[in-house]
Amino acid sequence: MAIPPRSVQIPSVAETALLSFTTSRRCASMERPIADFSSRIIHGLHAAKPISLTKRVLIAKATKDRGPFENSAMDTLDLALVPASGFISRYAASEPRKGSDILVEALEREGVTDVFAYPGGASMEIHQALTRSKIIKNVLCRHEQGEVFAAEGYARASGKVGVCIATSGPGATNLVTGLADAMLDSTPIVAITGQVPRRMIGTDAFQETPIVEVTRSITKHNYLVMHIEDIPRVIREAFYLAASGRPGPVLVDIPKDIQQQMAVPDWSHPMRLQTYQERLPKPPEQAELQHILYVISRSKKPVIYCGGGCINASEELKEFVDLTGIPVTTTLMGLGVFPSSDHRCLNMLGMHGTVYANYAIDKADLLLAFGVRFDDRVTGKLESFARHATIVHVDVDSAEIGKNKPVHISLFADVCLALQGINNLIKARSLTYDFSSWLDELNAQKKKWPLTYPDLADEICPQYAIELLHKVTKGAVIITTGVGQHQMWAAQWFKYERPRQWLSSGGLGSMGFGLPAALGAAVAIPGCPVIDIDGDGSFLMNIQELAPISLLQLPVKVVILNNQHLGMVVQWEDRFYKGNRAHTYLGDPRAENSIFPDFCKMAEGFKLPSSRVCRKHDLQAAYKKMLETPGPYLLDVIVPHQEHVLPMIPTGGSFKDIITEGDGRKKY
Repeated sequence: MAIPPRSVQIPSVAETALLSFTTSRRCASMERPIADFSSRIIHGLHAAKPISLTKRVLIAKATKDRGPFENSAMDTLDLALVPASGFISRYAASEPRKGSDILVEALEREGVTDVFAYPGGASMEIHQALTRSKIIKNVLCRHEQGEVFAAEGYARASGKVGVCIATSGPGATNLVTGLADAMLDSTPIVAITGQVPRRMIGTDAFQETPIVEVTRSITKHNYLVMHIEDIPRVIREAFYLAASGRPGPVLVDIPKDIQQQMAVPDWSHPMRLQTYQERLPKPPEQAELQHILYVISRSKKPVIYCGGGCINASEELKEFVDLTGIPVTTTLMGLGVFPSSDHRCLNMLGMHGTVYANYAIDKADLLLAFGVRFDDRVTGKLESFARHATIVHVDVDSAEIGKNKPVHISLFADVCLALQGINNLIKARSLTYDFSSWLDELNAQKKKWPLTYPDLADEICPQYAIELLHKVTKGAVIITTGVGQHQMWAAQWFKYERPRQWLSSGGLGSMGFGLPAALGAAVAIPGCPVIDIDGDGSFLMNIQELAPISLLQLPVKVVILNNQHLGMVVQWEDRFYKGNRAHTYLGDPRAENSIFPDFCKMAEGFKLPSSRVCRKHDLQAAYKKMLETPGPYLLDVIVPHQEHVLPMIPTGGSFKDIITEGDGRKKY
């Protein structure tokens, strides 16, 4: 049976109304006939990556034969909308209120305390309603892309659904990159957009864009609310969809006249997600788990390859490794799900992963792939990846199983529940494993191929800067990054001991992610220091978010590894284009010895303390001052542009093609 695509949409009653309203002027230009839209109803929404166990207990269906889960507290999902326990509305039960106030109360009932919203004409009513809430506070970001990245940072740091709100037209389209980012990295967010009044939809009105159509392929689901009575149900569904299965972004578009209309909400309307709920993974059967244990018992060189799908299965993964002794390598999105300090940790694999992690994959006879999608930056040449291994793939999204790499054993299940079941079976049967000779072989590779960087006298090597940052912070911070060389060095040289400590744009690779994500993380986890390790190119893309960070005095520290270039593109120019510079220099060509722009003066404009450090012997003192300064701080660290991120497996290459030496000072 064919696996349905990952993101298929169920049109609500409201969307059906929109289709009939707009088909007359849009149908002729569509590549796919409107009638085909109905086929998506048959498939339903597709399930996705793991969420917290408490949420999973709510969404899992009871089964008669629980196997190893007989003691689990799993009950049939109640699709009725019930008020949050103890929730007290500020309105009398029969008191009419605006649609915008119904929306805000619906958010309150979902436990929302923080939103990231920028006002505009079509969302003014929502902002007015927010001022009447005693529960929700708005963080006023200075750009809609900043707010959606902040919502992602909030969600990734806390495990809760992040919420952002924008106006229609350009406000809504400014969310698009963030929605795509959340889709690829399985981040649960709900984006609410204002829309022009219903009577003006389809007329090319001022600031009108069909944002539901624009975002259909980059959201898990989206809604256009055409009836005020639908608001309670739609918001409940949006949060449920965003957080259940494989998490992802959900968009809710609300016309301005709906926001202004008066009604008495009915909070008891049930959700209409039966088909979706039926497609969520069931608890794995005992026979499936026994099959996995069988192939482990036959293995001599097993490796665990885990990713972002293990974010809520960290404890279960650690217990599994303790019980079996199998070494672990993680993807970029999986950093922190297994402690970097553990002797069985091989750190990151893939294009810029460690030599010994990639060696382990190349030599393994069993690959246990948990919560991963066999991304091209991990696998390189697919035919060569894990070429000797029996591959076991456990994932909550069945569309990912076998999509890129054929597997021998597949399990469509929540990774957390699968590991719980496997661990219970191992303990119940007192099973033991001995992979000591394999671990010795990998330890020899660790000693032979450690991560290294050059001694640049008194210049600041970027790898050293991050290694020292880990040392002075003792790792007790949340790290966010932009995208580029600094991102890869932060992945390699900072050590992550727990999940939700590392927040970075993985699948989409969105420059400008780091600063707003740090803002969101700081709001989500009050008092926890957050450090944005950024590049000068990435940082400039959302520098405006220094404004709310400064005004709220959030403990966000920004460390800019400033090499005056688009470093990762420069590295590829050095390696594959004979060093020809094609618009990758970001400094001032009229004064190449100066630093351009002056980030310290920019920070001053935002009333942020800052400093610049150019010499290695000054760096530790600069870090000390940064960390001791209350509130936000910007540190501009000047680094050479010739450094390359190594190791490196070129695109489409395999382990035998790995590059371990060289930099921009050499011609290729």
